[in-house]
Amino acid sequence: MTPPNPTRALVLGGGGVTGIAWEVGLLAGLLDEGIDLRTADTVIGTSAGSFVGTNFTSGTDWEALFADQARVADHEPAVRTDPAVYEGWAEAFRSGAGAPEAVGAGFGRVARKFGANVSPRTRQAVVRARLRTEQWPATMRVAVTDADTGRLELLGPEAGIAIETATAASGAVPGIWPSVHFGGREWIDAGMVSAANALLAAGHDRIVVVAPMPEGHAGIPSAQDDVARLSESAQTVLATPDATSRAAIGPNPYDPARAKPAADAGRQQGRALAPAVGAVWAY
Repeated sequence: MTPPNPTRALVLGGGGVTGIAWEVGLLAGLLDEGIDLRTADTVIGTSAGSFVGTNFTSGTDWEALFADQARVADHEPAVRTDPAVYEGWAEAFRSGAGAPEAVGAGFGRVARKFGANVSPRTRQAVVRARLRTEQWPATMRVAVTDADTGRLELLGPEAGIAIETATAASGAVPGIWPSVHFGGREWIDAGMVSAANALLAAGHDRIVVVAPMPEGHAGIPSAQDDVARLSESAQTVLATPDATSRAAIGPNPYDPARAKPAADAGRQQGRALAPAVGAVWAY
């Protein structure tokens, strides 16, 4: 039975530069078909999804943002990752043995060991170029990870920090982007353990999860697994890249040259997914 006043949540997962573009395209495709997820009671963003969600809930001109995906290379550096950093990521999963906070703390150690291969000034410029607002939208929540404890936390406007700072922390990939410090703590990318963090939407009645990187790793559940759990008490739908979108996104999520193809594929997929999403969202 549907509750008399069901609550709705939109979850936007991490996925790098191409994940941002694909999510922008997917939401544009849904809007093309009359499905406006900005009516969510809560929008939860992780890493790439924190940028997309902040723009989406702030009233950003979505057609303009979609068009901007063709110019992402103007402000996004082409990031390459040291193979030793990849090995550090793998070790975080091995040493964490399927315990999310232990895995997260392992990624914190990677951040401290390798630092960043992009300067803080460059990172700040990238973050500012990604955002279309300086205000924290009322329905927006941003996931971050404590680098010391590995604990996942959800920040809202009441956190008392700028949305620029929160999104920078949410997407601070260890070994690539600089970690972020506030509140006497060090924060890193919230999407390293679970890229979508879909379970953060638990308690809502209607949930749409958009996950550019849905895979699970080393005992950490996939987005599909998490959505199956959510489905025990909510109506849910999960959007992940289809074959066309995967081909457009390519192998490197940090490649700005792939942003426009990813956005175009996302828009096409969003149109196709509109009936399924609309069936969950409408009441």
